[in-house]
Amino acid sequence: MEHKLDAFIRHAVDAQPVSGTSLIISLYGDALSHRGGEIWLGSLSALLEALGFGDRFVRTSVFRLQKEGWLAVEKIGRRSFYRVTEQGMRQFRHAESKIYLSEQPAWDGKWDLLLLERADKHERARLKKELGWLGFGQIANNLMAAPTHAQTDVTALLGELNASERVIYFRADYPYNRSEQTLQQLVADCWSLNEVAAGYHEFIVSFRPLMALLREIAPAALTPQRCFQIKLLLIHFFRRVVLKDPLLPDALLPAQWEGQIARNLCINIYQQVDRAATDYVSALAETTIGALPAPSASYYRRFGGLPRDTF
Repeated sequence: MEHKLDAFIRHAVDAQPVSGTSLIISLYGDALSHRGGEIWLGSLSALLEALGFGDRFVRTSVFRLQKEGWLAVEKIGRRSFYRVTEQGMRQFRHAESKIYLSEQPAWDGKWDLLLLERADKHERARLKKELGWLGFGQIANNLMAAPTHAQTDVTALLGELNASERVIYFRADYPYNRSEQTLQQLVADCWSLNEVAAGYHEFIVSFRPLMALLREIAPAALTPQRCFQIKLLLIHFFRRVVLKDPLLPDALLPAQWEGQIARNLCINIYQQVDRAATDYVSALAETTIGALPAPSASYYRRFGGLPRDTF
């Protein structure tokens, strides 16, 4: 008889289409970026095979990621090793700053405003897309805005986007609280909060049954392979929602916002499966220099702190 955990994993894979490139980005970001960011193609296939993704699926996906600038390949004999590029690492760092938070960032009521008036049409389109991914919303034709967060270095961000000379950066206060309702409506529209809320709700409905399963099963059922599969799917589906979330402060969010509920659910599951999942990756993964390095110290700061292990 199929184990309940295997049934959950199979259902999670089959419930909606899984993009190969997106799944492998989730794997690199969660399991490999803090361990050198490199893996042999054969190891990658071995990690994903038990989830039902074959060698052709993996090869096609990494080829596309190489073309898109996420991965670079090094061939040694007949073996291909794929590592994260510098561009990819920058993207992972920005994504990590949203995915692995333990709670919503504190807010001092200030806003960062970016005026794109000096950029040409194509540059404005690029910047709006990039800034939107980083949590900025378009509140006027050429004006992007985001609540000020201590962890966001806007000056450095503009440098990375090669936009320092064409974007005017302001910091603004919001002293007039009588227009708060109007502001909340503007925020909901500009940041498409209904879409984000629906994503969080779907995540909670999908993974809350897993939390109940983890309470009732014998510890021996949490094998390293199952832990790896659960952790990868958990982060893959959470990542798809949270990267669309501008992480607005509570004062700007609708009532009964489910973002923190989804985050707490993700944290609780992640902490239960992380150690065995990491062991599983260590056992299967091979790099150009042999075994994967141990996770870096910053890995253990995820979600407010993970228990450390020795490798």
